[in-house]
Amino acid sequence: MTNLIVPTKPIPSLLLGVAGGALVGGRPRPRAAGAIATLAGLALVGVAASEPFSQALRRAAARRRCTQLRFSFVVPHPVATVFRFISDFENFPRLVGAVRSVRDFGDGRSHWVTTNGSGRVLEWDAVTTKFVTNKVIAWQSTPQSAVRVSCTVRLVPERVGGTCVRVALEYSMTSERIKDAVAALASRRRGRELEADIRRLGEQLDSLGPVALSGD
Repeated sequence: MTNLIVPTKPIPSLLLGVAGGALVGGRPRPRAAGAIATLAGLALVGVAASEPFSQALRRAAARRRCTQLRFSFVVPHPVATVFRFISDFENFPRLVGAVRSVRDFGDGRSHWVTTNGSGRVLEWDAVTTKFVTNKVIAWQSTPQSAVRVSCTVRLVPERVGGTCVRVALEYSMTSERIKDAVAALASRRRGRELEADIRRLGEQLDSLGPVALSGD
C-alpha cells in the first residue's frame, strides 16, 4: 500500500505541480498502487493550480469590478437649469434607480446610499472636487469608502437653447473576496442601466414643471 505524507509546511506551487506531474506520468506500477499514485498526483496538481487560479480570478474580476462610463447627450433645457438640478445631489435618487438616498451637507460633503445588483445596501461619503457654476461639477468618494466613485459632469450650451451633458464616471468595489469577485461579473449590465438612467435627465427636468425649474 502506498503511504502519502502530508506536508506540515507550505510548499511552493511549482514544486507541488512537478511532484503531481511525476506521480501522474511516472513509470508503470501495479494497478492498485498506480491508481492511488494517479489520484495523489492529480490532487497535488490541483493544489498547485488552486492559488494561481484564485489569483487570476481575482485579477479578472477586479477588472470587471471597475466600470468606466464616458458618454454625452443633449437635453432641451438651458445650462443653468441643468446645472441647478445636477449640483443638488439630493436629486439623484430621482434620476438613478440604484441610488436610494443622498444627503448633501452643503459644504462639499455628501453621503450616498445605493443598492447593488444583489440588493445589498452600499454607503459611502463623497467630496466635491470641482465646482464651476453652469460649466462643470465633479465629486469622488473618500479614501476609506467601500466603493470608489469618481464622477465629472460637464455642461456645454447648444445653439438651440439646449445643453450637451458630458459624463465621465468610474466606480469600483474595493472587496477582493472570491464571492464578491464572481458576483461583480454583472457590473457591465449595471453600467448600462446606470447610463440609461442618467440619459433620462431630460425627462426628469420636464416633470419638475416651469416653477421648479426657475428656482423660485
